[in-house]
Formats: sequence, C-alpha cells, structure tokens
Amino acid sequence: MEKINIVVCSNDTEYKVALKNKLVDDNLAIIGYADIEPNAKVRVQGFVPDIVTFLVDSMDINPQFVDYIEEMSLASIGAIPVILTDKVTVDIVNMAAQAGVKQVLDINVDGKEFCDSMERLVARERRFNTDSTVEKKTRSTVYGFFSGKGGVGKTTIAANAAVELASRGKKTLLIDLDLQFGDADMALDLTPTETIVDLSRDGNGVSIDNLTTCCTSHPSGLSLLASPPSPELAEYVSSASVKSIIDVARNYFEYILIDCGCALTDPVITAIEGADIIFMVNDVNILSLKRAKVCLNVIQQLNQKDKARLLINKNVKKNNVTIDDFENLLGIPAYAVISSDFKTVNSSLNNGQPVTTYKPRSPIARDIVNLVDKLVLEREGKVDSGKKTRRIGAK
Repeated sequence: MEKINIVVCSNDTEYKVALKNKLVDDNLAIIGYADIEPNAKVRVQGFVPDIVTFLVDSMDINPQFVDYIEEMSLASIGAIPVILTDKVTVDIVNMAAQAGVKQVLDINVDGKEFCDSMERLVARERRFNTDSTVEKKTRSTVYGFFSGKGGVGKTTIAANAAVELASRGKKTLLIDLDLQFGDADMALDLTPTETIVDLSRDGNGVSIDNLTTCCTSHPSGLSLLASPPSPELAEYVSSASVKSIIDVARNYFEYILIDCGCALTDPVITAIEGADIIFMVNDVNILSLKRAKVCLNVIQQLNQKDKARLLINKNVKKNNVTIDDFENLLGIPAYAVISSDFKTVNSSLNNGQPVTTYKPRSPIARDIVNLVDKLVLEREGKVDSGKKTRRIGAK
C-alpha cells in the first residue's frame, strides 16, 4: 500500500507523543502537527495528508468542536478526519459522524490496532474516491538551504535549482530568508517592487493573493519572494509571518525553496522546523567542516535531524579535507556533490543568468540538473528519499 501520511491536531503534548508512539507500522508516518486553533485549516490543508487526527479530551468534544472540524473541509483534499479521545461514547460518535469524522478511537488504543484501523480506513476511502470526483492534491515539498558559514554557495544552488524546477513546468517558489543581506534577486537579475517585508506588514494577513502579489516573476516561471531591500527592515519579518507564508504557499506551489541566512534567527528556525528537507550546504574546507558539526547539533536540538541532508558545494579533486571527512564527522552520507567552477558561476551572476542556461554543458550545470532530477524523482515517489546516496558530482 502507498504510504499513509498523518497530520496531528492537538493542544496536548502528551497526546501528540502518545500517538507518535503508536506508529508501529512503517507504512504510516506523521508529516506535520497543528494546534487546534482558527488558522489550523491552512496549515493542515497545506500538508495534504491522508488522515487528520484530532486528539482532544472527551469533555471538549461539543457541537462547536465538530463544526470546527467540518469547516476545515478535509474532504475537499481527500483527507480523512479521525478523533482520538480519552472516553468514547455513543453521543460523541454520533456527533462526530455528522461532521464527516470517519472514526472515533480511544487514545489508549493499541499501536497495532490503531495502524491496522488506519490502513483499512484509507484503503476503503481510496477505493471510493477512485469511482468519485474527489481528486487528491499533491503535497508540496519545502526545502531549506542552510549553512553556518557564508560564501558556501547556498544562494547559487537554491536559485539555480529553483529556476531549473520552474523551467520544467513545476510551480516553484523561492523565498530569500537572508533578511539582512539576501541577494537572490541579483543572482536572478530581478528587480522586486515588493518583498517579504511588504507581505509581513500587510494588515490583512498572509493570503495566496497577497503572497503572489509580493512575488517577482522570473522568465522561467519561478516566483521569488525577495529579501528586504535594506538590513534594518529585517525586524519586520517575524516567525509568525514566516510560518504563515509557508503554510499558505503549500496550497499553491509544488516546490518551495527557502534560502536561509547563516544566522540562527527566529524566522530561520521557523523555516527549518517548517521544511520537509534541510540541505546543510558546505564547501570543502576545515572551517566549513567545523561549522557543519555545529549546525547539525542545532538541527538535532530542534528535533529536525531526520530532515537533514548533506550537500557539498565547490568540490575539487584534490583537497586536504574530503567528502569522507564530512560524512564520517556528521554520520550522514552526502546527498549531492556540486563541482567547483568559480569562473562559470561568476560569469553567470554578472550576466544575470542561471548556470544551467548560461553554460548548460559545464560540470556545475550538470550537477545542478542532476540534483533537480533527484528531487523530482523523490517527490514523485520513484526514489526513496530516506536512501541518501552520494552520486551527484561525486568522484
């Protein structure tokens, strides 16, 4: 059976932990969490899960709560609502059924029983949807590009990968979250009229309409949400704004690439927590090796280590520091290795063109194309994303 993705909605940390411990079947995975609050709908729908579990005390299950579930319109994205609570009664089951909840379970249900129930439930719904007009959306994927050291080529890789994705007809958003010194717009030869600051300060909040309005379009079809035009404006971009931007963008874009700054600011931490994959970008030298270990420790403290992928840039054949040194120190195989080609990169930047179109036959262009190939294949389920192999540009 195709993997079953679950989003957990609860305000109770103990309930969240209890459900996570019930996933004894590798076929089920939690892909996101949301608090039970008014803005949860956008976040949950952005994940496009198969199942949304609501973990609440039985005393809190009332007509207002089931109305809340109904208003989330989960059926419109092919998601199945399920309630887990401390006390299951006939009244609760009947009340929940009126809101389209497919199953109500005791929070103390055995892990195997829970997994088996969810698999049967999803299998039944998938058979039903095959003969109906319900069409499940494809879940977006958010990639964060992060490094503890400047000058490693993080922006170059993120911008070029984003353009390559857009050139293939993929709905792609590049967010420049280097809020003080971001220059993704210059790398793409774009002149934004509005930036992430304008979106964050919009009194109407973040919606898909004002998000797209604040984006700048690249000829490839890429949408860029540029960084502030001057460093002092960075303070207007809050963690809450970044979270809202990611949640809203998930409903519209297939690929969301975030060029994070080197500083571990609150907005960057929010982006790391909201990403599906975190690329730790490093060039091959002793300072970058040291910073990579520090970055991984931070990611681990944020409980995001399972998302971390090692991306080596500016690789050269002969160097005192090797790719193996990074892999051994971090305990993570290199996901991709990008060739060193300062001349091509510098010329492409000066000409305002991505390397994939400026010099498509160059080694660095081929490496970036291969990186994008891998991202697309993984997202379409043709490559196991958990199997991190060093094949792109590795010697």
